[in-house]
Amino acid sequence: MLKQGISLAEAAKRLGMSQSDLYVAVQKGQISIVRRDGRTVVPQGALKDYQIRQRFISDYRL
Repeated sequence: MLKQGISLAEAAKRLGMSQSDLYVAVQKGQISIVRRDGRTVVPQGALKDYQIRQRFISDYRL
């Protein structure tokens, strides 16, 4: 079965942020989450989209 998302803990680790910061980003609508088989996960695409937006914002601020 193809893995459709990653755990919140793994997403925070990959993004280099705390789980608390990840939860804030989720609540602000910056990162999408879904429920799969009773688990809350971050879709791979949502993680990549967030990373791209963050890079764009940091480049724009320069």
